Amino acid sequence: MTQLSDFNLSELGIFIGVCSSACVAVLIASQKSKCESVCFGMCKRRVDLVIAEERLEMTGKTGLSPKTGISPKTKNLKLELEPEVEN
Repeated sequence: MTQLSDFNLSELGIFIGVCSSACVAVLIASQKSKCESVCFGMCKRRVDLVIAEERLEMTGKTGLSPKTGISPKTKNLKLELEPEVEN
């Protein structure tokens, strides 16, 4: 066994730093998780939020916002393009 006189403040600072960084890592992970509730280690997740986040990373859109500005009149419009005439 070591004696208390062998212990210095730099070792105490390292111990406090490691413990606090571990606590911060757990807090960050819990804030980023999509869990609704945690009970006895079991996590109820909202899968739709996970899918929306993956879709946002891949395409830049989640697809969850409603489409506005589309009326039935403009819905059936067809775009007809005429080729340009070259001189």
